[in-house]
Amino acid sequence: MNKKVIVAGLLSAALCMPIAACGGSSDSSSASSSAGGSSTTATQSGDFDANATYVGQWRGSVAITGQTVYGNAGGNEQMLDVIFNDDGTCEVKPLEAHADLLTDTGTWEGDSDKVVLHLSSKDITLTLKDQATMEGDAHDFDIADFDVITFDFYG
Repeated sequence: MNKKVIVAGLLSAALCMPIAACGGSSDSSSASSSAGGSSTTATQSGDFDANATYVGQWRGSVAITGQTVYGNAGGNEQMLDVIFNDDGTCEVKPLEAHADLLTDTGTWEGDSDKVVLHLSSKDITLTLKDQATMEGDAHDFDIADFDVITFDFYG
């Protein structure tokens, strides 16, 4: 019985200790890039690291609703991808079924609550909703009849 209590205590203590590799630091750094004639900075300042938060593929979709014989139906229509690269560049690529939507490249910069895409055709702001979801104006991506496009992190 005492062995179980000791093991449980040691396990609890080990789980409560912070992992050294995850420790924060007050250092600041930035990764700078230039694409399409404009430059931007993906910043890391204090505890916030824009690259760790945003780099990767984000899939944009719009909420759809309609009538069926059973009543209202809803879902999401996937429209395009925004890819944030760790060198500060980004790409907007529509899905095959929506090839008429915005296709562009540029740079990006982000902070703890938003990302600004500096594309060759325009600047677009996306607002962070949670760690894996952002929202923006669907019209900025040439999507008619929808006000909001939601981006989910795809990796």
